[in-house]
Amino acid sequence: MVASKRIFRALHLSGYARMDFRVREDGAIYVLEANCNPNLATIEDFSRSAQRGGIAYDALIARILSLGLAYRAAWTL
Repeated sequence: MVASKRIFRALHLSGYARMDFRVREDGAIYVLEANCNPNLATIEDFSRSAQRGGIAYDALIARILSLGLAYRAAWTL
């Protein structure tokens, strides 16, 4: 999770994103991409990862909507 947050900030992302990683046999971790528009279906990786992290699907969607409604782009301020 720390790597995801650092990548998110380094890329100046906002809102939410899914990070795709690969791990080599020697334990080295590589980021493949930061996907700013992950599929939100209940059977997809993004929501399944949230569920594994203790966030129910309904709560995940509510959180995304809440963040989106509260977001104010820097250029509008």
